[in-house]
Amino acid sequence: MPRGGEFVPHPGAYGEILSSPGVRDMIDGAAASAARRAGSGFDWNSRQGTRRWRAIVYPATHSARARNARDNSLIVALNATSV
Repeated sequence: MPRGGEFVPHPGAYGEILSSPGVRDMIDGAAASAARRAGSGFDWNSRQGTRRWRAIVYPATHSARARNARDNSLIVALNATSV
């Protein structure tokens, strides 16, 4: 039993925070920004994972795949994106 002023963590609070609407918007915004910075042919998608909201950015066309292999477009775009 906690004494006065003692911190007692809520077991599900971390998961609730990581899947909250504010965090979802932040992750979706970062993924959309990275896809824009990578250029045409790149797309993004997001979904609820087991414990948190997840997003991916990927080359959706053959030319984007080739450009990413040659120029590391996703690495450059992700390094330029700040959360």
